[in-house]
Amino acid sequence: MLAFMQKINSKQRLLLILVTLTCAILVVALLVFNKFQAQPVPTGSIIVLPIKAPPVVGANDWQEYAQMEQVIANLGTSAQYPVLQTEDVIAMLSQASSFIQDQQAIDLERLFIVSGASLIVETTVSVNENSYQLDYRLLSTQQIKSGTIVDRSLSEANTRLAMRIQNFVDFTPSPIKGGADAWFTQPLLLEALKQIQYSQLADAKISLNELLSQTPNNLVAIRLLAELYSADEELLAAEEWLNVGIELGLESENQRQLARLRLALAQLLLKKGLPELAITQLSQARTLAANSQDWLYLGYISNWSGHIYQQLNRYQNANAQYQYSLDYHQKAGYPAGQVIALNNLAELEVVQHNYSLAYKAINQSVAIVTQRDLTQLREPTFKLLAKIENKLQRIR
Repeated sequence: MLAFMQKINSKQRLLLILVTLTCAILVVALLVFNKFQAQPVPTGSIIVLPIKAPPVVGANDWQEYAQMEQVIANLGTSAQYPVLQTEDVIAMLSQASSFIQDQQAIDLERLFIVSGASLIVETTVSVNENSYQLDYRLLSTQQIKSGTIVDRSLSEANTRLAMRIQNFVDFTPSPIKGGADAWFTQPLLLEALKQIQYSQLADAKISLNELLSQTPNNLVAIRLLAELYSADEELLAAEEWLNVGIELGLESENQRQLARLRLALAQLLLKKGLPELAITQLSQARTLAANSQDWLYLGYISNWSGHIYQQLNRYQNANAQYQYSLDYHQKAGYPAGQVIALNNLAELEVVQHNYSLAYKAINQSVAIVTQRDLTQLREPTFKLLAKIENKLQRIR
């Protein structure tokens, strides 16, 4: 090699060195790129955001949510990557201080923190020469993938977007009965949810009643209306609507919505002083939610089951249900649900005078509240911590 180097002149030597360095840089860059590309998206929930349209497209606000719902329906769900439904996304956005039609940019960093999502899908639609163009970003905590889809059909473009999301996270969707309903094609549903967000509950009732006079099988609207009647102590009207919704859900075999309707009915029965009947409804709701891989609502259902068992002094059952709630919300990656479950476990241990176990649970809760800056849960969590610390000091 030395003899070879001596035979070439200085210019050739410099050129050879530059070529060698360039090749080395390219190899290193390729290795780094491949390593970056190979990073899988961590398991957890997927949030599809409302599909934004510039004013020139002429889309109404409700259409952003209707298009989002279509992508969610096409996407499906899986055990490893549960896809939040439109209604759930709206709830998560509100926790990140982003409300319907508030015209504020979504704080994506805050949304990641409060939702615990593994992937957020951000999309904008525009019209270009009789075609629809979707510009999207797939955002995880580790990487961002951008792309563009052009198609003459917006529906087909949404389908292709769902396929790209599936390929990006590498999951095969599970078939869910009744999972592709288009609830948000009705503008009044979004209007009612907006009114609920702004505590305009009487107006929300009017909107939902009007919607159901036009589309009587909208199960989301039925449940929301029943919950509003229940909040106003109009329990008979609430129960009538829930029974109508459950009957329609059984006819359409919509397991996801049936689970949510039965949870609402269980809450109503508990309010009427019928805890055993409420437990029966929750048991059915749990099976339906499991069949539709709705980890978020499985967490809610387990939490309410624990609450009822605790009221009945069946502490072992209550403990198991609170633990299930924690497990399900960990699977969904939902921090607030985890905190509520841990707080309930801590309260249950206090009732049984197991203060060391209560302290262990509340410390886990405090860690999540602090790390995630869950402002709405900070006060009750730290108040419970102080209560448990006082109990421990008294027995020492």
